[in-house]
Amino acid sequence: MRMLLAAAALSAAGLMTGIGTAGAETATPPPVTGTVKDFTTAYSSPTNQSIAMYRLYPGNQVDTHCVREGQVLDGNPQWLIVNVDGVSAYVHAYQISTPVEPPHC
Repeated sequence: MRMLLAAAALSAAGLMTGIGTAGAETATPPPVTGTVKDFTTAYSSPTNQSIAMYRLYPGNQVDTHCVREGQVLDGNPQWLIVNVDGVSAYVHAYQISTPVEPPHC
């Protein structure tokens, strides 16, 4: 009860801005549909030295979630987290075309 009263007092004083809205700020945006440009492999980590998860073919549509840095290939360290049939994996960013730039993970 004391915690609730203290929180109410801080909120009324404007000292708790942003509390309770963190979920809205950190919510994952919906996936963006990307198109595979060339034959490629999706991996368990953002490197082609990790476990191969599945093959992708030109024209395949995949849900892209976000991009993060990993192994540098052709001067580019960006890897997309994609989802195909409920399985998430990493694909190097130059292999997938997206209508908008995916957010950073």
